[in-house]
Amino acid sequence: MRRTVVSASVGILLALSQHQSAFAGGRALACYEQAVVPAVYQTVQEQVLVRPASSHVVRQPAVYAYRARQVVLQPERISYRTVAPVYALQSRRVQVRPASYGWEYRVRKGRRILCKIAYPPAYSTVQERVLVKPGGRVAVRQPAIYGSVKERVLVQPASQQVVREPAVYSTVTRTVKVREAQTVWKPVRVRSGCRY
Repeated sequence: MRRTVVSASVGILLALSQHQSAFAGGRALACYEQAVVPAVYQTVQEQVLVRPASSHVVRQPAVYAYRARQVVLQPERISYRTVAPVYALQSRRVQVRPASYGWEYRVRKGRRILCKIAYPPAYSTVQERVLVKPGGRVAVRQPAIYGSVKERVLVQPASQQVVREPAVYSTVTRTVKVREAQTVWKPVRVRSGCRY
């Protein structure tokens, strides 16, 4: 602020000095000279984007495995077959003639006489065919037949995941100009005074 005031004052003085240059031999009250104030620089640090944020998809394929599984190769079946009856021979004593009476001529002591005779029953052994087991339809059960097969099963389904990469920054140092160089008038001291 002071330099601005000084520069303005010096400008006024220069203007007056041009008007008063004709008055030679006057006494100088103050003297000034031009001076260059160099530019002012400052070192600053700032972050610079090296790699922007990004994302990509990571895909995992499905995982399969094989395992044994019991399967029915042939289901249970029931069929029928015809069974013939079973016979056997069995002996049995049967009466062929019942007890009875009859008349017969017999000779006793030279005499022919008619006698009443009792006849006992007569028996005979015969064989006959008897049914031991009847015939018919018999159910025949055929059990199921099992086997083992390998099958492909899903252990883990396919998946995908979004992987995000953050942005990468780097800190760089650079010099920036804070103030431009400028020319100013600065007072000078002269022992013998200022002379034109």
